[in-house]
Amino acid sequence: MSPALTPQGDEMPLHLHAELLPNIRQVTLYVSLPQLSTLQSNRPQVQLSESCKSVTVSLSPPFEHVTETLKLPARVSGAVGQNLNLSPSTPSAPRKPADSGFEYSLRMAIDPRDEPFISAPETVSDDHFPWTAADMSPRTRIRCRGCKTRFLKDVGATQSVQAEPSLPQSGWIWKDLPSGNWAEMMDFWHCHKPDPHEHDSKPEADAALKLEGETAQVKGFGADSRVEAIPGTVLIDVPSFLLCESDCINLKKTSEDVPETSTSAKYFARSLQCAKCNAFVGIEDPPARGWRLLKTNVSLNANPEGSPEDETAWQSHPVQQIVAAQLLELIERESARRFVVHYGHKDGLLLWVFNPNLRYSSSGSGHVVSAQNAMKVLHQSIPNVDELLTPEIGNPSPLSVEELELPAAVYRALEEALDKSNKMLPSTARCFNEWKVGLLHRYSRICTR
Repeated sequence: MSPALTPQGDEMPLHLHAELLPNIRQVTLYVSLPQLSTLQSNRPQVQLSESCKSVTVSLSPPFEHVTETLKLPARVSGAVGQNLNLSPSTPSAPRKPADSGFEYSLRMAIDPRDEPFISAPETVSDDHFPWTAADMSPRTRIRCRGCKTRFLKDVGATQSVQAEPSLPQSGWIWKDLPSGNWAEMMDFWHCHKPDPHEHDSKPEADAALKLEGETAQVKGFGADSRVEAIPGTVLIDVPSFLLCESDCINLKKTSEDVPETSTSAKYFARSLQCAKCNAFVGIEDPPARGWRLLKTNVSLNANPEGSPEDETAWQSHPVQQIVAAQLLELIERESARRFVVHYGHKDGLLLWVFNPNLRYSSSGSGHVVSAQNAMKVLHQSIPNVDELLTPEIGNPSPLSVEELELPAAVYRALEEALDKSNKMLPSTARCFNEWKVGLLHRYSRICTR
């Protein structure tokens, strides 16, 4: 709903924001009004819908025409409909002039029928990662997000070319890579695997070790095994696609080296650009002997039923959803909630994932009517990331802080998303002590089907 007008012709924005608080089984509703003297004694009125899934907020005369309806992130109990009295919100920190205004809040108990829905344990699964192998088909292709230049060779056009024996005849094969802690688990297994039994003779022990080594190499858990690009196959992890160089077209290496973090050491890789528009789309991955195309910089026709020539079949995901998926994966793998995020420079961001699974709804332009899934992230700028990642001798080491290095463009998009969401929040909910509060939208396959 567009802002209504005051009798003087000024806009009258009425902003609603609701968050689900699963631990206390309540929904918090915020109502924000501009700083006008005529509104000082005009407390908004809240009416609950018959379904108990939405609320309508209106003002008293002479602003009775100002109304706004919001769908709640969870069904609330019908009993609260008799006691919907808004109370003024108290700011936790001094407000800036631009943020000043009247703000009210109200907490509503959720409906018992929604208890199983909000009480379900939060698990990190493929349902929260965009573009997995289950979403792909042999006809799926990858292209530049900006200029739509294709990056995968056309299988049909190259099947008759003898120089391309690696391309699959039935189309491209898509495979999910194991979780990020796979290599660490294999190292642990090799360090602590059982010794040969004392009663085994030397020939039997040698034969067992040889068979074990051969099996480990075949199954991929040998000490010297590693993930490598496979011709005709696209390997998928949370932020990228791993391909062979020979399977790609319309890509070029740049002369600029980009630092990239591996599990064992720091190495340098060439960045990859679109040959047509020069957009940054990925990096070279020397240990994997392949190229990585970043999900944030490409689009796919992942719909198996769609034609590659149909523009409606192509899709891309917001950068914040890809970064949120990376944070979720790190939370599961490292059991950490605080992250130093940077782009290879001295400055960066310190993120604290306060709530990895927040359901909220908000009114205003640019927001959908239904409830959305997001992360509540507390963040602050840090001038020197090395002081947190590698503190000097004698200083305490932040053991619970993990590092996430992003390409510069992705880092800037993350900053923009956090800043935009902070301004969307009610004034009293934008800060928590020295932290700024932001939201990162999460991908959910369940909600998009």
